[in-house]
Amino acid sequence: MESPSRHTPIRRAERRTAIALCAAVLAAAVLEPFVRKWSATAGTFAPDWAPLAAGALGTAGFISSQSRPRWARVQQVLRWSGLALMVWAANGLPFDLLRMTRLIPLPVDWPGLATKTVAFAAAVVLAWLAVARLVPSASTRPATWYGYAAFVLALPYPVLRTCWALGGTLGLRWPGAGGHGWAPWLLAIPWLLAAALSLLLVPTWRWMPRRLMLTAGWCATAIVAMIGPTVFRSFISALVSGGDFNRVGIALWVFGLFYVSWFLWAIAAGAATRSYQLRTARTTNVIAEASA
Repeated sequence: MESPSRHTPIRRAERRTAIALCAAVLAAAVLEPFVRKWSATAGTFAPDWAPLAAGALGTAGFISSQSRPRWARVQQVLRWSGLALMVWAANGLPFDLLRMTRLIPLPVDWPGLATKTVAFAAAVVLAWLAVARLVPSASTRPATWYGYAAFVLALPYPVLRTCWALGGTLGLRWPGAGGHGWAPWLLAIPWLLAAALSLLLVPTWRWMPRRLMLTAGWCATAIVAMIGPTVFRSFISALVSGGDFNRVGIALWVFGLFYVSWFLWAIAAGAATRSYQLRTARTTNVIAEASA
């Protein structure tokens, strides 16, 4: 059983930084429609209200409430809600960066890029204040099953890609609908790396550089968190609007499996990284005390 945890007090400088970033997201979202030269290829990865709500909730969650202690619990809810919406507002940022480098030959939506960049910076700060400031009690034992869950969630895409590359037709309406040869299989490599990372976050080997594992875990979580909700929302929107999935030759359940697993992997990977962070910190403290 895990016992309750507590939050260390947020310093004034941290509070001001969080409020400033949330206010910047709010301002960017308000100004964005006035400076954008809209293009059909710009793409919308989150609803227009997402950055507005993220900025408002995030700001409210960090307004000082020393005179009203009962407001602290409500502020925790506001901060987590602001964090979730801030991640959603930053969705699509990797695609915009690929457009900047011309790896995706489409115009860059510069106002949208600015809003997403500020939202991502705010999400990083909010996540740090929400997670790093959480101090577990001495009897808390971080779970290790998050890594195994992330491993399972990373497998659907590479498994089906491998099946199709070998000539299988599982989930395909006709042979070759998923691509021909092994070239399309290369798209599965990032998810194979994600699966390997998920397993590496389960044990606490001393020979594995702790900072490297934490950097890899949090970076991978951030990248997929800015993609997973986007594709999941696109799938749900297409499903509700009656999109024609038959013409691509891939069964509907395949899209659902891919997009749901990507959405959930970011959550499981974040939990696995946090668990690894806590477990390795305790191991480091024990070693330091033993050598003292």
